[in-house]
Amino acid sequence: MTSLSRVFALPATVIAAAATLLAATAAPAAAQSGGKFQTFYALAAGPCVAVVDSSVHGPGYPSSASFTVSANLIGLGPCSLDVTLQWRNVATGQTGTRTAHAVGPGYWISDPKTTIFQPGFGQFVGTVTVPTPHLGDPGQVEFTVDPYKG
Repeated sequence: MTSLSRVFALPATVIAAAATLLAATAAPAAAQSGGKFQTFYALAAGPCVAVVDSSVHGPGYPSSASFTVSANLIGLGPCSLDVTLQWRNVATGQTGTRTAHAVGPGYWISDPKTTIFQPGFGQFVGTVTVPTPHLGDPGQVEFTVDPYKG
C-alpha cells in the first residue's frame, strides 16, 4: 500500500518545478505609468460634501497624459468642487496644472474628451488639490509621457 505522503509528493514536486520554470521564462511586467490617487473627502462650494476619486496615466493618448476625476457630491442643493492636478517634470522642474470642475449634488465623472493634456515628455510627479477643507491625503502618483512612435 502506498502512503499518502508519497501520493501527494509527486504532484507537489511537478507543480513546484513548473512554477520555477514559469518564473524563469516569464517576461518582465511592463512598468505602469500612473495610477489612482487615494480617495479623499472635501467640502464643496455649496451645501455638499464630496467623495473624490482621481487618477493620472502617462499613455493617455499619443504624446499625452490623462487626468480623470469622479466625485459623489452629497448634499441638499447645487454645489461644485474644483479638483486640480499639479504636475512637475522630475528632470526639468517644469510644472503645470489641470483642473476638473465637478458639479452636484449627485455622482459626477469627467468627460473623457476633457481628460487629455500634454505636459511635455519625461517622468512626472502629480499631486491632487482642492481649494476647500478636506479629509485624507490623495498622495502622489508618478507617470511618464513618451513621444509618439508611429
